Amino acid sequence: MIAAVSLGFFGSVFALVGMKCTKVGGSDQTKAKIACLAGLIFILSGLCSLTGCSLYANRITSEFFDPSFIAQK
Repeated sequence: MIAAVSLGFFGSVFALVGMKCTKVGGSDQTKAKIACLAGLIFILSGLCSLTGCSLYANRITSEFFDPSFIAQK
């Protein structure tokens, strides 16, 4: 989840630089490449978030449905 948040932050920064209305980033072609990079970083951030949430949910549900887990308490 920390990786997802970090990638989301960097994706937001790259998206801000890649916007056409800003003067930072150079030409329109360079800004388009930066905006595409931001999109790829957002996709990677979403995959990291999905993986983290799925692993956590899997752990919770496996403990919930495990009858031997109750006997351990």
